[in-house]
Amino acid sequence: MAPAPTTRRVAVIGAGPAGAIAADALTKEQAFDVIRVFDRRPIIGGTWVYTPHLPAAIPSLPLLLSGKADAALSVPEQFPTETSKSEAVNSHQLRFSDSAQHEHLHSNIHPDIMGYTNEPLQKSGSDIPFRHREVIRTWIEDIFMRGDHDRYLSLSTTVERAEKINGEWVLTLRKEGQGDKDYWWQERFNGLVVASGHYNVPWIPETEGLVEFDKRWPGKIQHSKHFRKGEKYKGKKVIVVGGSVSAHEIVHEILPFAEKPVICSIRGDPIPSFGWTPFIHPHIMVKKQISSLCAVTGTVCFVDGSEAKDVEHIIFATGYTFSFPFLPAVQRRVEKAYRRLPGVYQHTFDILDPTLTFVGMLGGGFTFKVYEWQAVAVARHLAGRARPLPSIAEQQLWEAKRVAAKRGGKDYYSIAPDYKEFFEILKFLAGDPAEGTTGRALPKFPEEWLTIWKGMVVHKLRGFEEARKKAEEETNDGQKTGKPVRAKL
Repeated sequence: MAPAPTTRRVAVIGAGPAGAIAADALTKEQAFDVIRVFDRRPIIGGTWVYTPHLPAAIPSLPLLLSGKADAALSVPEQFPTETSKSEAVNSHQLRFSDSAQHEHLHSNIHPDIMGYTNEPLQKSGSDIPFRHREVIRTWIEDIFMRGDHDRYLSLSTTVERAEKINGEWVLTLRKEGQGDKDYWWQERFNGLVVASGHYNVPWIPETEGLVEFDKRWPGKIQHSKHFRKGEKYKGKKVIVVGGSVSAHEIVHEILPFAEKPVICSIRGDPIPSFGWTPFIHPHIMVKKQISSLCAVTGTVCFVDGSEAKDVEHIIFATGYTFSFPFLPAVQRRVEKAYRRLPGVYQHTFDILDPTLTFVGMLGGGFTFKVYEWQAVAVARHLAGRARPLPSIAEQQLWEAKRVAAKRGGKDYYSIAPDYKEFFEILKFLAGDPAEGTTGRALPKFPEEWLTIWKGMVVHKLRGFEEARKKAEEETNDGQKTGKPVRAKL
């Protein structure tokens, strides 16, 4: 068994949903002298902070494709100190600090299986199963405020480096000032909770001619992170690449505006939960994977031999890559793996250093609910009250088996379809709250959550089917009257 750490000072990186529940779980253990939460954005909410004022763009496609786009900064030699602001340090594009929110974004999880045990999402009517992005952000903020956890916060503060020195985590911190200066300092901790999310750095598959195409036609290549509103694509010929939820949302968001049909390029099959239904629509043309792009003619070629000419926008809804430039040792591991967080047991505990933990570095469903189970297990673990982790060899075997079965990417870090098993493992490791403390108690995984999940999927599928039927009716009417038609959700 791996020994439990002795921790009295804990830092949480990130003030989004994972950071909020981590701060609460740590507080309720009543075991820590110091808890600090750092977030580089000026307000609480993490990736749910809407940033329309920040121009959205890929700073360098070649660097993004090489996996070197989100590089670590050089840090000052002495602290505290001030430095002049610069593009390399302060650019939101180079630092990937803008969020992936678009104007009309709603959650895609039912609130009954999204909110935390003691912090449910507010009710807003049974006919409105999802929540607007600002409702979610406010809910996250309320978790900090209701628990008086905002006292831990240092906003507009970037963790530029986190290194283990003489048994302590030394965090090098940079706070953006109001003027032309940044303030740098260091703080020391015994334990670290990384809750910075994995929706920061886009992942775009390498494709023949992509870099040359982007150089010749700047602005045509985009990522779903930078999608803001459908109106931008009015009358434009658009290809959406990807077969997952973000592709669903974007293609149906632009359907009322874009030139018909919108082309959807999908490699293999779409995600099993929704299948092909979101793409079966009279104004959507499904194509296979893009094989190449021609910078000279602007032609997009697909693996089936077909082509698309005069394309004005290609939106890659292809997900994100893990990036931890502030954790050099972890970042080196990430660069050697395929789109996953290696060396971490149950997506939560660093295998070689039990004082390094992660919350929120997974997906596949029950977001944010699963963060609570991780946070409680982490808090109890850092307090020395959790059940011991398996031996290092056993943890490494768990990872090796998962790599063999799932390889990398979304399949690796998705907890679907083994939801109950994952929740119960974390509950077992966390154990019960210590007697005389206010530690959070984790309930057994309720079977009704799976029923709600299935109902949520059915609801969304019904919405796609209704949109298809309406578009088909409008198309038939348009053919009779000669009037133009468009699909609306």
